[in-house]
Amino acid sequence: MRPTLFLLLLYFIPQVQAQIEAASSFTLRARRIDEAIKIDGKLDEPIWSTAERLETFYQREPVEGNPASEKTEVSVVYDTKYIYIGVHAYDSEPHKLNARELSRDSNFGNDDKIDILLDTYGDRRNAFLFTVNPLGTQCDQLITDDGRQSNVSWDGLWFSEAHRNDKGYSVEIAVPLTTLRYAEGLDSWGFNVSRTIRRKNEEVLAASWKRTLGLLRISQAGQLTGLSEIKRPRLFDIKPYVAGGVRQNVQDGRGEIRSGLFVGAGIEVARIGLTPSLTAEITINPDFGQAEVDTQVVNFTRFSVFFPERREFFLENIGFFNFGRIAVNQMFFSRRIGLTEDGRPLPIDYGVKLTGKIGRYNVGILQVQTRRIAGLLPEQHYTVARVRRDIFKSSSVGAIFVNRQGGRYNRGYGIDTQLDLSKFWRISGFLAATATPGVKSDSFTGRISSDYRDNYFSLTAVYEEIGRNFNPELGFTFRKDVKQLFTFTAYRLRPRMFSIREIEIGGLLEYYALRSNNKLSTRTVTCFIAADFNNSSSVSWQPFSQVTDVLLRPFRLRPDVVIPVGSYTFQRSRLEYSSNQSKPFIFRGLYESGGYYSGSRREIAVGFTYRINEHILISMDERYNLVTLPQAKFSTSLYGLRTTFNLSRKTLISSFLQLNSAARLTSLNFRLRYIYRPNSDLYVIYNQNTGKGLQQQSYQLQFKTTIYFKR
Repeated sequence: MRPTLFLLLLYFIPQVQAQIEAASSFTLRARRIDEAIKIDGKLDEPIWSTAERLETFYQREPVEGNPASEKTEVSVVYDTKYIYIGVHAYDSEPHKLNARELSRDSNFGNDDKIDILLDTYGDRRNAFLFTVNPLGTQCDQLITDDGRQSNVSWDGLWFSEAHRNDKGYSVEIAVPLTTLRYAEGLDSWGFNVSRTIRRKNEEVLAASWKRTLGLLRISQAGQLTGLSEIKRPRLFDIKPYVAGGVRQNVQDGRGEIRSGLFVGAGIEVARIGLTPSLTAEITINPDFGQAEVDTQVVNFTRFSVFFPERREFFLENIGFFNFGRIAVNQMFFSRRIGLTEDGRPLPIDYGVKLTGKIGRYNVGILQVQTRRIAGLLPEQHYTVARVRRDIFKSSSVGAIFVNRQGGRYNRGYGIDTQLDLSKFWRISGFLAATATPGVKSDSFTGRISSDYRDNYFSLTAVYEEIGRNFNPELGFTFRKDVKQLFTFTAYRLRPRMFSIREIEIGGLLEYYALRSNNKLSTRTVTCFIAADFNNSSSVSWQPFSQVTDVLLRPFRLRPDVVIPVGSYTFQRSRLEYSSNQSKPFIFRGLYESGGYYSGSRREIAVGFTYRINEHILISMDERYNLVTLPQAKFSTSLYGLRTTFNLSRKTLISSFLQLNSAARLTSLNFRLRYIYRPNSDLYVIYNQNTGKGLQQQSYQLQFKTTIYFKR
């Protein structure tokens, strides 16, 4: 009897799985139109009542596979210039909709929203994502690598409006065909729609609604058909800028102190569509004064801190150039271009970037030249070439070449692969090496990893080596001459009690050994338990985390505190909490304590975000550390206050105040942005850095305007 039952299970389980997957797919036909559509969010044109509708949505959260609790209808039409998406988001309690965000590219973590995913290449790997909340506020992203990488800093030109009524709300979107990249002649694109009902903490999708998949898993999207008549108009646009202002005691990339008036002009970006799927971008003498300032940190480790890229030209399509482990061991890191180690700008003469798709090949080429600085730096040329070929259903193989030329050279080469063995299991790896004058050996790195995740289990295993002389001067590596072994295991369950949605229990082991002698360098063993609640609050607890760190040279924690050479083992614990994300007031807190080398360290962090209404937001965070060592006892405090006052979606005002007791400085960033026409902006930016930790106080007021032209 048991063998028969086992054979029946082997037969029926795949059949049931196939039925589930079939139910999660769909086909929606887009309709070609000739009449004009007014983008006002009302969907009152006759075409919307006759266009084919997508109406079947399933929950990803809270109950996987259940029908959506509220009705949603989606239709798509297009003409010679635009593709239009219309969405009716019905709601039985429309007065309870969450709509509090007017700033573009917010994550809408507090709002209801509609997400539209377009896989315009039809390759089931890359896509555009357009998001709109009930106020019509936009967010857009470029999604690559079947959802494993996303770039929220991409800003495409598109139009959206929303309209609230007594039945819920509706959204109307118009995306210019020149904004998209696609292969002409395809009748179908990958297509998916997600809706978030924030007060219920509910996420529903038309396809890919399994918890382990989700909206960004492009390979599981549905199909949008009827597109064979779409032709992409030839893209050519340009956005010049003019900037100027006044500054006092501002240190430039040369290390010189500048005061007085300054002016500048250049081309922020110019885009040329070489083919429907391949675009060239050019920048000349760019100015990044409007870029968001870095969030300060107090570093208690002996390794460098990774600060993310924030400059628009480098952020756009950055996914094409990713190679290696982001923020840990990556071959190309764009902040190495045009910035000093401490973030001061260096003048860039020009940059040229080519990104897109040629058949089954994803390509990215970047060339940048920085200006010669007399007595400090020669003219620098930076080149990055990246190619990745699609293989099988959602796997790839690729290669990268990077080069810095100027005074002396530094080059890097690498190959990588990502193999999807199933929807839940991926194996990936890379090999890379660098070439630096005078270095002839031990300049390579390699990694292989296995990642598995389903509804219940997460299993990760990694082995990596980094040579002593591996030197990616255009990349980022936070430690060298090591072998790393990393394992992570977690189990998730849904107990249906105490309003708990999901509990995750797991642990990790991270082991670093020196390659030269195989002796221990660092070992970390951690166990944890985390719970997500139905109202979107969460709590996590690390009852045990043991760290062993072997110092081969003294570790200077601060100018007057040095931790001696030796082997140190200490244990720490951590508790973290975040409140209901759908409420106007959100609280977050953290408490961590335990050993720290030969002493102890206690950390307390508290913060809140208060959305008074859609116009005003206040967010505060305070992080306090108390360190006790035989050499000294000291404390640090890092305070941040963000305020946002948005008069409308076109007039955005924000400020960011930071107080850092460890560095003994205070910084203030103020920015006013007025979008006076689509993709054209007027900025007023004020930066101030004061405090005893600085040799001189600095102040800068800048005005900048951009104007967008499109053929």
